[in-house]
Amino acid sequence: MTFAQKGGCAIIAGGLGSFVGTPADLILIRMQTDGTLPVEARRNYKGFFDAARRIPAEEGVTSLWKGGVPTMTRAMAVNFAMFSTYEESKERLSAALPNNLILAGFLASTIAGVCASTISLPFDNAKTKL
Repeated sequence: MTFAQKGGCAIIAGGLGSFVGTPADLILIRMQTDGTLPVEARRNYKGFFDAARRIPAEEGVTSLWKGGVPTMTRAMAVNFAMFSTYEESKERLSAALPNNLILAGFLASTIAGVCASTISLPFDNAKTKL
């Protein structure tokens, strides 16, 4: 596969996976912030399943995907940066270091981690602020 094909696959997988996981992320954030709200504004969820039941009942099913666009955008950027650079680096380093595939894998992982951290930072910041 070309780098562009790897990147495209990573972006699609990140977007789809994040879409599926957004309701759980929303519930997690709601439960974490509930204690910081004034007493009269708290939702007082008893747990994950209570929140998963109450949010759609009180706000509608689509409310489980509030904040989904920034979450999905971040996931797509992370997946692109991590998976496509890892695969590309591993292929090239394995060819350059055929007698030391462990080092090639380690270096590819390092490169992918640095790329993912660097590229995802602006998206993390925007997601948190939104």
